[in-house]
Amino acid sequence: MSLLMMRGAILAQGGDTGPPVDIGAVWQMDTTRRPSGYTLSNGNQTAVNISGGTNYMRWVPTAKAILPTDGRRYWEVLCAPGAATFDGYMGVVAAAQREEFNVGLNPITLGSIGWRGTGALWSSATATAEQRLTGLPTFGANDVLMFVLDPALGRLWIGKNGIWRDDPVSAAATWTAGGSPGFYPQVQGRNPGDGGTLRSLPSQFSYPVPPGVTALGYLDPDLRFFDAAAFLEIGWDRGLSIAGASLWISRGGGAHLTAADAALFLEHGGGRGATWTQANLYIEVELP
Repeated sequence: MSLLMMRGAILAQGGDTGPPVDIGAVWQMDTTRRPSGYTLSNGNQTAVNISGGTNYMRWVPTAKAILPTDGRRYWEVLCAPGAATFDGYMGVVAAAQREEFNVGLNPITLGSIGWRGTGALWSSATATAEQRLTGLPTFGANDVLMFVLDPALGRLWIGKNGIWRDDPVSAAATWTAGGSPGFYPQVQGRNPGDGGTLRSLPSQFSYPVPPGVTALGYLDPDLRFFDAAAFLEIGWDRGLSIAGASLWISRGGGAHLTAADAALFLEHGGGRGATWTQANLYIEVELP
């Protein structure tokens, strides 16, 4: 890492207006939790039932979880070219149900939420399955399913082929399951040929990420730790959250250092300066 880093090189990737395309990584299905009746392909992003018959109650969760602190996340599932209407469920499994991927239970209990291809939604906080909603859009071969999850409350919004059943920006969630240490998007195909491909990055999506929501695979690129001999900031929107610097110059911008150990800190204009700092010299001019 260079000792001289310009803030522009960092923030040119994004900024507060929205994250750039595909900062992050694709999410994969969990290869260690794949029932014997499924194949995984496409870099472990596609799960398809190859052997189960009617009522084959197995499913594949993602390897990673959406955590309560992750904020609202958007992803899509491209349904496999199987049946015109799937009998299985797409949605999320709560952490408590994750280990039941291969015991013959649908992914709809213990805090999980499952949207069934026949047009119903099932979810239960206990081990007893409950049908909560009917009359939802049906789905099947080649449909694109859209999901937004608020992991803090277990709220799930669903949509199909570009049309939301409930708008994740302005409407209440399709269903709220409650809290869980983590939620795992899952793919189920209850009949041979059914299943789908998980899409987790904007370049994979068929439809735009709703405002105020981030892509499932998004990773925050903003710099959190920094050690530099010189740091220059001119007119950007926010500064470092933690830094050790021999020289810090800030001209304009919004929030700046919240914790710093600096030999020299100069700030001209902007929003607020260092809230905690240890410095040999600190100069602040024309701050509000």
